[in-house]
Amino acid sequence: MTPPSRTSVVVVGVESYEAGPDWDLDGPAEDARRFADWFLERDVPPERVSVLVSPLERNAAVWEQRPHPVHPADQATVHRELLRRIAGEDGELLWVVWGGHGVVDAAGHRRVFCADAVSDDRVNLDLDEALAFFRSNAVSAFRRQIWLVDACQSLPDVRRTRRRLPHSAFPAGSPTAGHDQAALFAVRAGERALNLSGERTGLFSREVLRLLADADPGLWPPDVNALYASLRHTFADLRARGLARQTPIHLWSRGWDGSEGQLLATGTPAAPAPARPSNAAVRAVAEALLAVPEWRSPAARQEMIGLVRGDIGLWAVVPEQPTPRLTAIAVVRTCLRYAGAPQELVEAARLCAGDAPEVKALSQAVDALLMSG
Repeated sequence: MTPPSRTSVVVVGVESYEAGPDWDLDGPAEDARRFADWFLERDVPPERVSVLVSPLERNAAVWEQRPHPVHPADQATVHRELLRRIAGEDGELLWVVWGGHGVVDAAGHRRVFCADAVSDDRVNLDLDEALAFFRSNAVSAFRRQIWLVDACQSLPDVRRTRRRLPHSAFPAGSPTAGHDQAALFAVRAGERALNLSGERTGLFSREVLRLLADADPGLWPPDVNALYASLRHTFADLRARGLARQTPIHLWSRGWDGSEGQLLATGTPAAPAPARPSNAAVRAVAEALLAVPEWRSPAARQEMIGLVRGDIGLWAVVPEQPTPRLTAIAVVRTCLRYAGAPQELVEAARLCAGDAPEVKALSQAVDALLMSG
């Protein structure tokens, strides 16, 4: 078990942006305070808890006397903390928590905006590059990492944007299997993360903090797989009651149990695919996949495929075909090459389409496929 004394924390909460009041959020700074307090309660040393915050003026007083370092959340400070201080620090476990505005760029990278972003110079942190950097050989410490991101993954509106997103690259490192990195995002690509201004909290942050408060105090760090499973059930219930539209997702580079890929389901080990599945069974799965409404949208289809087997990058292995049907067939046949991938395809459909009847039919078709041959 990693001791709290060997844990380092970076918490970022951006409420006020140089872009002006249209960008204001009332909640990320208060969430940052709550997260920082939780780490202190779990005996993480105050000097190893760094908070970068840009609060609204009415929320600034609480930051005047804190037991841990407090810094502004501008881009220069964000990069200095992550690239210089944290990357060079000695430790076993790293937590990074971010709350604020975010988007997905044209390349599919998740970006979160820094406090000095303005409309024509939306300075940001490329989360995908940051995650790759911290799981590379450029960072010798922090073999275990947990990243929590409560930010939108909206697609930028090109009609209202005069310039492309600026890019400040992280140094390149070589991939290594020595880092176990889990990342929980409040939403999937194209969705908006709900901020509850009346409660001064993000919905995702509120639920994460609630679950962390109930976690076993004798276990450090908390079981991130159990945390995600609880979040998944919580948000499924909130969506069913019309209280949320967002779907949290969980990615990892190498699971702490030794598995690789993306956590979409838990339970018994996946059964291997049949050596020679029947064409009829493959066709049945492809037809069931075509029936899922989200499959008809190119963007949603790409998101669904991207959720399967994050270790191999299924979307890179199976490029978009001329028709949705051909894409479905290619995806099914490719999934059969990787143990567990057909089941992950069902879970990806469930994440994107919920518990629709079409998803149940897809699950049944996949079960039949795995029993054929």
